This record gives sequence, C-alpha cells and structure tokens, in this order.
Amino acid sequence: MQVVKRYSWLWIGLSLFLAASIAMLLLMNNRPSFTTATWIWDAKLISSQTEEIVAFAQENNINLIYLHIEPTRVSPQAYQTFIKVANQAKIKVEALGGDPNWAYTANRQSISDLISWVKAYNQGARADERFSGIHVDIEPYLLADWKKDQETIVNQWLKNVDYLLAETKKDAKLQVSADLPYWIDTVEVPGDSEKVSNWMLQRLDSITLMAYRNHAKGHNGIVDIVKKTMEAANTEKRASVIVGVNILESSEGKNVSFHAEGTQEMKQQLVILQDELSGNPAFAGSAIHDYESWKHVTQREEQL
Repeated sequence: MQVVKRYSWLWIGLSLFLAASIAMLLLMNNRPSFTTATWIWDAKLISSQTEEIVAFAQENNINLIYLHIEPTRVSPQAYQTFIKVANQAKIKVEALGGDPNWAYTANRQSISDLISWVKAYNQGARADERFSGIHVDIEPYLLADWKKDQETIVNQWLKNVDYLLAETKKDAKLQVSADLPYWIDTVEVPGDSEKVSNWMLQRLDSITLMAYRNHAKGHNGIVDIVKKTMEAANTEKRASVIVGVNILESSEGKNVSFHAEGTQEMKQQLVILQDELSGNPAFAGSAIHDYESWKHVTQREEQL
C-alpha cells in the first residue's frame, strides 16, 4: 500500500508540474508582441543594401520600418524588392514623408502627392510588395513663425492632418500614423481647451512620440515625459502609442540621445521602458531614430 501511495503522490506532482508548465506557455503566448521601429531617411540605400538593412533589422528585432519616399531618386522596382524581402522577414514597411511646411494648407499639394504616389504604387505592386501605411513627420514647431503665430499654424496643421486621413482612407486599407513631440499634450486646439495630443489620438491609427531622452526612469526620463499622453491614449482607446528614442548625435544636450552611451545601454533602457509601460493598453512599442545612426554606432562598437 505504501508503494501505491508513493506513486500516487508522484503522479499528482507530475500532473501539477505539467499544468503549471501549460499555464506558463499560454501566458507567454498571450503576451502582446511589441513593435520595434526605425526610420530610413535616405531611401537610396535600399537600391544597393536591401539584404544588409534587413539583416540588421533581424539582428535588432526591428519589425517596422518608416521608409522615406523619394520618387525622383528611388525607382518603384527598388521599393518593391525591398518591401518583399522585408515582408519575408516579417517586417512591415510604412511610407514616410513630411516637412515642417506641410503644416500650411497652402502646401497641401505635397501631402496629396505623397498619398497619390503611395496608392498608385500599391496598385501596381503585388500584395507582398506593398506599403502597409503612411507615416508623416511634419514638425511645424520648427517653422520660424511657430513662436509668433502658433495658433494659426496649429489650426492649418490640424486641417491638413484631417485631409491626410480622409484622402488616405478613401478606397484604401492603409494605416495612418505620425511623429509627434512628447510635449504635444501642452498645446491646445485653437478655440478649444482640448489638447492637440488628444485630437491626434482620436483620429490617427498610431502616433510615435519623440521622447528623446537617454534614461527610462526618473525625473524627466522617458516614462515621465510620455505619461500624460499614454494615459490619454488608454482613455481614448483609438490610436496606439509607439515611444521614440534617439541615437543620432545631437547638439541639444547630453540627455537627448544614446549616441554616446551606445547600443547596449539603449537596449537596456528600452527593456526598462517596456516593463514600465506594458500595462498600458495603448502602448505599442518603441522606435529608434534612425537606422543610419544606429548602424554607425553599432559599427563604432564593433571596432573597439
């Protein structure tokens, strides 16, 4: 009888262990997969470095690329080849465009040209060669008149974003996203107390907050400066939020870039960032600005 009891306890223990293992696997499978994005501003690179770029992306778990559109310098065939290879590696590619002057309604044709080009390109490309969305980087606060007449510029900027959304979504299944500064929650919609951050969250599919700091936690850290917009995004339940960091060498201060600290420190801080923000339903991942800078710092470290 003692032998039978001993084997019974062994089976019970084994069953509990298996149940715990299955529960852990189910928990892991249910965890959200976060985005790791980067910007490629010099699109001409894809004409000769497709394999190199995609290999770098795979090594660094990049699954989204904002790729600049340059119709006069890069052929549709080059975009097709790159996107096909990227998609095979499970990397989405969004069409990137923008300029501070795109905030003015007088320059709306530039937005129209981008939309028209992307739609025509996608129509002529195979399913695995198409852009998944349009990503804009407008940054009107870089305009000389921003401090003098911010209200007028913001008003025109929002009208242009409405136009971007309406024209892009017309007869097309394209995501629309935008780069925004982390402090956009301090700017009000003209004639309203609503924050521009909330206005954008209600309309766009995703925003990438440029939270350019080189530490995740603490005062004026990444988590601290994105907190309000992240909370608003959770409430709006519309747009997802990708948090952008910088590895481009910057003259704006020592704490705005990981250029000096290097890639390992950046990755460690991004792990902390993800742990801190993963409880937010709107949090979608991180973006590193930009590919060329990231690659150059990586090469610098390899030579040490």
